[in-house]
Amino acid sequence: MQDFLFVDGGVTMYNNPAFQMFLMATLEPYQRQGRAGVENMLVISIGTGTSPSPDANLQAGEMNLAYQASSIPSALMYAAQTQQDLLCRVFGKTVAGCEIDREIGDLKKHVRTDRGKAVHLRAYNAELSEKGLGQLGLSQVRPENVRQMDSVEFIPEMQKVGRRIAEVEVKPEQFDAFPPL
Repeated sequence: MQDFLFVDGGVTMYNNPAFQMFLMATLEPYQRQGRAGVENMLVISIGTGTSPSPDANLQAGEMNLAYQASSIPSALMYAAQTQQDLLCRVFGKTVAGCEIDREIGDLKKHVRTDRGKAVHLRAYNAELSEKGLGQLGLSQVRPENVRQMDSVEFIPEMQKVGRRIAEVEVKPEQFDAFPPL
């Protein structure tokens, strides 16, 4: 058996490594040969939160080289995270997951059949904006305190967000197809 070193998806271009884990479990070169199909595989994606931060006051003239240099890394990471989430939902039967965007929605209602779906998917994440935290009933939590994954000072606040997502989003019936062994 070979040992592997795993790196947190938040510091890679996968950002959300759930789809990569599905590929690693099923593709022959990875030598795991798991069987794909909604009856065989369950992927649970637990995110570290999203931080949409559109600047409503941004003017075209302000999008200079300095602005681009400071904003591109987070924009690329957000795009990678969203793309990975979308791939999981396209290939999987999505039972739990928040809205990806206003155009696509959450892809739960649009799946007409399990045929051809490769995996059962549960995707849990929190929007770490004032609006998102307010919708969770956590208006007292400051977004800037919980957006940084390494802000150990605010672990209790991060735990509040995690507990609230579990209360609001995680439902026992989402796991009916995969009872404990």
